[in-house]
Amino acid sequence: MSTRQKVTLILSGLFLIFFISMIIIVSLSFRNFGIQSAEKRAMLTAEVVKSGLTAHMINGIMDKRLYFINQIENIENVSALWIARSPTVIEQYGEGFNNEIARDNIDKRVLRSGKTVEEMTETASKSTLRMTIPFKASAFGATNCMSCHNAKEGEVLGAISMVIDISDIRGSSFATVGYTALLAVLIMIAVLIVVNKFLKPYVNIFYSIRDVMLAAYNGNYSKRVDGGDMVESKSVATMLNSLLEKLQKVFEEIDKKVYIFLQNKSKNVSHDPLVNINDTIDKLSEIYKFKQTIEHDENLEDIYERLAYLFKTKFKIDDFTIIEADSTSGIKEVVYSVNGCHCDLANSPDSQCRADRINSIVDSTIFDETCSKFHEESLEYLCIPYSISNELNLIISIVTKDKEESLRVRNIVGLIEDYIATARPAIVSKKLMQILNRMARVDQLTGMFNRKYLDEFAETAIPQALRSKVPYGILMIDIDFFKMINDTYGHDIGDEAIRVVSRVIKESIRSSDIPIRFGGEEFIVLLHNCDKAHIKEVAEKIRVNFAKQSISAGSETFTKTLSVGAVMFPDDSNSIWKCIKYADIALYHAKEHGRNQVVCFNESLLKNGDMKNSF
Repeated sequence: MSTRQKVTLILSGLFLIFFISMIIIVSLSFRNFGIQSAEKRAMLTAEVVKSGLTAHMINGIMDKRLYFINQIENIENVSALWIARSPTVIEQYGEGFNNEIARDNIDKRVLRSGKTVEEMTETASKSTLRMTIPFKASAFGATNCMSCHNAKEGEVLGAISMVIDISDIRGSSFATVGYTALLAVLIMIAVLIVVNKFLKPYVNIFYSIRDVMLAAYNGNYSKRVDGGDMVESKSVATMLNSLLEKLQKVFEEIDKKVYIFLQNKSKNVSHDPLVNINDTIDKLSEIYKFKQTIEHDENLEDIYERLAYLFKTKFKIDDFTIIEADSTSGIKEVVYSVNGCHCDLANSPDSQCRADRINSIVDSTIFDETCSKFHEESLEYLCIPYSISNELNLIISIVTKDKEESLRVRNIVGLIEDYIATARPAIVSKKLMQILNRMARVDQLTGMFNRKYLDEFAETAIPQALRSKVPYGILMIDIDFFKMINDTYGHDIGDEAIRVVSRVIKESIRSSDIPIRFGGEEFIVLLHNCDKAHIKEVAEKIRVNFAKQSISAGSETFTKTLSVGAVMFPDDSNSIWKCIKYADIALYHAKEHGRNQVVCFNESLLKNGDMKNSF
């Protein structure tokens, strides 16, 4: 039901209540007026009868009273009139004419109580008032009743009963009520018409405002208020429409511009721009906090830890692996994993990751056995590649238990990309610093560690080795007659000879061993957790393998030999630098005694007893 209908209904109800109340009041008023008029007429008639009878008695013509009473009875609207004598009067004068005794209980009650009794009788066609009035004896009135009656003061001598017809008054009241009701109905209709006419524009603009606000609540700001024809409503509508136009324009502009800060829009975009703006600002706020945090992290591993924390807590992913893929070398490295990498990753350019190769999501739910590197049939997986720089890609490998979970993860891939994109500058920066640090510790010609790395290793790892009692074998290696190569073939061929030595050394040692270019043509190898037999074995392997290498010098080739000095840490000394010096002494001894040989250090190589303590 509309408001206008409600207002009309309420007004009609109020008018109806007023109308009924007015009819009841008017009817009761007329009824009371008719009864009061009839009472006054009865009292007056009774007084006339009393006076007339008293006059007849004084004049001695009581036998003529019947005519008088009949004349009174013929008065207009008096339907019946009779006199009832009290027992005292009957005893003194008899029952009188026409049996002037009590005719009914009302007469008897009035004669007994001395109180006037009224009785109203109403039928469909007639209304009458029966009224019985007592006559009391008194010696103090205009006539002394005691002079004729044997009665006491105040004793009831008789009663006059009359029936008065008041039907004419009821008819008049009905006519008056009818006219009043008709007038009230006409007034009510007129009021409703006037109220409806003036109320309608306000109700219409109210409904228009309600519809516009409801549309705005549901995200539609294009609807406008209809002001109608009234000046006031037009003014209100104009102001509201102007405000709505500004809001619509501002919301649309914000909704468009705020998305430039996100890589991907949510798939669940609401038609309400306010909802979209609020959702986007929430995402931007969280992403900004993440950005502020990772910018102050010290190294790349911390950033990967942050991303992993997001995957676990925000994205509710339980099994995932973060992989660095070098697009130049093809080498892939697992930098973070929850349950271990489920893929067969080979660090060679010939074994490529499918997601990295096609630069697109690999989803097992789309096609079975999509990737040949994944062999766990009971699990589903998504591998998502993200480009960080020209040389580096990140591959997020997410493993799920079923297709429903994979679908959930696919739906949040865009949000994951927003965080990866936010982390990209920090990853590139930290990766560059990592590369620079590595370059500062790696010899560019050979790819081996350099003297700076040895200094850091001696400061951090060697004390740990001493505490853990982990021995190291130390080899000092030098190419025999290296200066002759530079002098004969030039420094380019000398550099090639150094590269050949470095390759032979790397191929002859374990992954836990550390090769270092100490300077020029000198190399140091730190053999992790080895004994004297192993150090001799590795040294001989390097020496023999290098002697077999052919070094190209333009149109000709040549071979060279090298000498090796070996020492055990901490058996020979608990100082890494002293051990390196001992290895250098052993190397010098090998060169002095024919070159192309391995010499293990012993104290007899020291030229005097003081040299041992001079380092």
